[in-house]
Amino acid sequence: MSNLNCPFYNHKCILKEQAFLPDFKNEHDCKGLINKCSFYAKEKPKQLPSITDVKIIIKQVDNPYLVRADGLVYPTNNVLAIDDPVLNKMTLGKAQSNCDKLLKKGVKMGYSYYFPVEENWKIKQKYFFNAIIAGESRLVNEGDVSSSMKKSLILADEMGLESLLILPCDNGTHDISLASMSQLSSIFILCQKHKFVSLKKIFICMQDEESESVLIEYYNRIFGEKSDRQTI
Repeated sequence: MSNLNCPFYNHKCILKEQAFLPDFKNEHDCKGLINKCSFYAKEKPKQLPSITDVKIIIKQVDNPYLVRADGLVYPTNNVLAIDDPVLNKMTLGKAQSNCDKLLKKGVKMGYSYYFPVEENWKIKQKYFFNAIIAGESRLVNEGDVSSSMKKSLILADEMGLESLLILPCDNGTHDISLASMSQLSSIFILCQKHKFVSLKKIFICMQDEESESVLIEYYNRIFGEKSDRQTI
C-alpha cells in the first residue's frame, strides 16, 4: 500500500480543485502516495494552553535525546534494560552499565532511580531517571506508570531541576491510549496537589506522530476539563 502511486497526482492533486476541503487538507501534499492521500489526512490536534504552574509541552521530534532539559525520564522495566540503540550509541553504552550498577543495589516497581549524565555523552540532559513501569516481560503496569511519574517529578523538584524530558510510557508493548491516560492523569493530579519549588517545564517527546496525537488528545481532555470548571 505504501508504494502505490496515485493516478490523480501530477505535481499536485488534480482532484482538490473539484472538492471543498478544509484548509489543512488543501495545504497537505501527499506527494502522490495513496497512503498519504489528502482526502484521508487527519488534522493534527492542537495542545491547549497549560493551566498548571508547571508548563507541559507535548511534541514530536526527530531525536528526543537532543531536547535540552535538566533531566531525562526513561520508562523501563525492573531489569533496567535500555533497548533503544540510539540511546545506547549516544551514551557510548555507559547508560546501560550505570543501570546495571543500580540494579545490583535493588530496584522496586513504580519507583524512579537516577544517575548523572557523563560529560562525553551526546544526550542533552544532565540527569538520567529510570522510571520502573514494567516487569522483566516489559508488560506495562498502569499503577506503576502513575507511581513512577509522580516519584520522578517530586525527586527532580527536590534536586532543584527546572525541566524534565519524559518519554511516552507505552514501553513499546502497551496500548498508547491506556499508557497516555495513566501518565498524564498522574502528572495532572500531582500538579494539583504538590507545590513545585524548582520544576517549571515538562517536555513529553516522541518520534512518531501517532503517539503525539494520542498524548495531546488525552492532555486536552484531562487538563481542559479542569480549565472549564475553573471558568464556571
